[in-house]
Amino acid sequence: MNSKTAAWTLAVPLFGAAIAGCGTTASSASPTTVATVNGASVTSNDVNIFVKGTEFIQGMTLPNTKTEKSLEVKAVVAQVTVNQWALKHHLITEKQAQAKANQFITANIESQVGGKTGLVTLLKSHQLTFGELQTYITDEMIGQSAFNKVTKNVKSPTTTQEQAYYTANKASFSNPPEDEISDILVKSQSLANTILKDAKAGQSFATLAKQYSISSTGKTGGSLGYLPVGTTSMSQGMATAVQNLKAGQYATYHGTKGYHVIWLQAVKASTVQPFSAVQAQIKQQLLQNSADALYQSWTQKLEKAQKITIK
Repeated sequence: MNSKTAAWTLAVPLFGAAIAGCGTTASSASPTTVATVNGASVTSNDVNIFVKGTEFIQGMTLPNTKTEKSLEVKAVVAQVTVNQWALKHHLITEKQAQAKANQFITANIESQVGGKTGLVTLLKSHQLTFGELQTYITDEMIGQSAFNKVTKNVKSPTTTQEQAYYTANKASFSNPPEDEISDILVKSQSLANTILKDAKAGQSFATLAKQYSISSTGKTGGSLGYLPVGTTSMSQGMATAVQNLKAGQYATYHGTKGYHVIWLQAVKASTVQPFSAVQAQIKQQLLQNSADALYQSWTQKLEKAQKITIK
């Protein structure tokens, strides 16, 4: 399980590389103690808030396996350990952390789901209460204060290191090949075949699109512009039809809304972004990697110095 915090799917990135936390203050009808950290209990309710909060923030469902459950408890223990340290060293107070949590919820979640009412409705679908979400993010804010303290002196990578990363990961900075396509959509196969014949005979595809297409793009000549090659940007039918074409050729296929006549106008080959265009992105990634590694190492040392029992 990835114990780092990810972005909420509808919001800006949350907290860089802080360990994902769980609530340690919410109550449960019958919580069971699953661990202790310096005498403080970590309960099954805390783990439950961690799981639901993580799933909500990351927009995913965590695996429900024995191994995953064990990792969840360990992640909660790590967060509690870090939070105890942060509060002890007065990096932040619980009141300040809760205020930051409320600000984040208002600015980055409520604003995108129709305010408090929309958030409550969304939370219900995730079997999560507002108080549990607030607790989850409050603990994240406490953990973030520790992360900021521990990693504040991380050095920026050198240009040589950035160039080495670029060379080793060039595939990550590639733009996929693109096809420039125009499309005409009609209801019958016979009409599609007639249009295909006319286009191959040299009639203007744009004129044919304006005359026959029932698609909204017909009014502007049927142009779809450049589309990345593959089914992520095209329908399966279009992707299959296009793969057998060369620039300047035409084809037909049957889609969900009717029969399509397509024109592959041009092909743009895959390109690699120059180093100068992605250097800032690489710099940020390497900084994050260094900060993550330092923080994980520090957290492991911190845990070894505490009195921790996992049942």
